[in-house]
Amino acid sequence: MTVRIAVVGTGRIARVHAEAYRHVAGGRLTTCTDPVEAAAKSYAEDYGLDTREDFEAVLADDDVDAVLLASPNAVHADQTIAALAAGKHVFCQKPISLTLEDADRVVAAAGNTDRILQHGFMLRFTPPLPQLKQRIVDGDLGDPIASRAAVFGWEPTNDWFYDPSQGGGVILDTLVHFGDLVQWLFGPAESIYTAGGAYVLDGAKRHHSPDNATVTVTHETGVVTSMYVTWTAGHGNFTLEAYGSGGSATVDLVQAQAMRTFAKGGTGWGFPDLVWDYGYRGEQQYFVDRVNGTVDGAQAATPQQARDALALVLGAQRSLDEGRVVKP
Repeated sequence: MTVRIAVVGTGRIARVHAEAYRHVAGGRLTTCTDPVEAAAKSYAEDYGLDTREDFEAVLADDDVDAVLLASPNAVHADQTIAALAAGKHVFCQKPISLTLEDADRVVAAAGNTDRILQHGFMLRFTPPLPQLKQRIVDGDLGDPIASRAAVFGWEPTNDWFYDPSQGGGVILDTLVHFGDLVQWLFGPAESIYTAGGAYVLDGAKRHHSPDNATVTVTHETGVVTSMYVTWTAGHGNFTLEAYGSGGSATVDLVQAQAMRTFAKGGTGWGFPDLVWDYGYRGEQQYFVDRVNGTVDGAQAATPQQARDALALVLGAQRSLDEGRVVKP
């Protein structure tokens, strides 16, 4: 069937998803809503959608099979729970929520329904990262030892991104991508230490939330990961280096759009022929396929894993605030 999807919140990320849906089979965006009427109208005109007065009207619409929550972080949990209760499938932008208590409510709600809930961790669907995951599982790098990652986010377009009670700041809003990815690749976090601050952006300084941070995670597996996150680079990118006892891998999603690998005693340097495919397109196709029952959902983060990603970045923020190593 064609999955009919309503977009809730029509800001920048909603436009990224709308562009992705130009390439998705089996699902289409049909309607949208936003508290700012002019924003909803503009979005609807640009993408050929209907509009609804509010979120409640979307939930009451029998012609909507699923909702795409592109709303502010602070309302993710309540909107997810309400949509599941209304019988809608849910794709929710990261993070799952801003508190572990709210995340637990989402996990419980997801466990009490047969509706699909998927969170927006698009790196799981961005080549070559799924291939890197498989190489680690297959032992191509030997035993994982360490990793180094960087996420370059764009300067926020709305003040709520900086507010810890609304967006969560650069750690909760942006580093949460790697909070999921590195635990998917290397196992659960055991301890976390963060250094950083509000160095550049007025919004970060005003809300006393960082615009740059470096987070060191020791995983339960013994792997040590260093992650740098910034809102001041002026561009977007994700980079990741993974080091093991038998080799290494380097990923640069924008500059190289490929993965380089090295195997000791093997072929040396290798450059897999991997074509760049935007992760937003991949995650939305996967969501639609899950609703239609054609994939098993194993590649997507579970609600519990979305909670684990939140726990990592909340721990990172707490470490920065308290100046000490913390447990997630």
